[in-house]
Amino acid sequence: MRRSGPPVQAHIPLKSSPKASSGRQHTGSVLLEFVLAFPIILMLSLAIIQFGFYALLQQTINVATIEGAREAAKVGADHDSIGTLIQQYVAVNSLDMVVVSPATIGSGDILVSIDDGTNALDGTIGNSDITCYPVGPPPTATEIKVTVCVNLTNTDGTFPIPDLLSSFGFSLSGKRLEISAMTVLE
Repeated sequence: MRRSGPPVQAHIPLKSSPKASSGRQHTGSVLLEFVLAFPIILMLSLAIIQFGFYALLQQTINVATIEGAREAAKVGADHDSIGTLIQQYVAVNSLDMVVVSPATIGSGDILVSIDDGTNALDGTIGNSDITCYPVGPPPTATEIKVTVCVNLTNTDGTFPIPDLLSSFGFSLSGKRLEISAMTVLE
């Protein structure tokens, strides 16, 4: 008698192949690759974050310097008006600037140097602990130059830019940002 329906299939167990046991070896090599690549990935990530903080600080100081130079070029400008304007701009980065002229020890996080060709408004405002070397040529008798200087990190390595790469040998300690702007007197 003939059976109808699907044919009967026999179940034959397969032998384990060499590829099936190599899964554990593959997992170990992935872990080793991660352990070797992690420090590089971490350092690159920290460098990107630190560069972002630096770019923000540089842009803030750049704008504060330009606006300070424009204020200094006005007729009747004085150290207080220049310092107050720069103080408003740098407050965006939580930088503290004490408007004191001439600059005194420990007066905030910034030093502002003002240099004009007639020596009428020459002077400094802020923290005299910060060393500052105005950048570029000296102003002529019809120009005024404002330079803003700020240390990139404090002694703790936390402010205004965190010193994230110091454990890898790249430290911002002792580095500063100095930006000068020069404009024509009104």
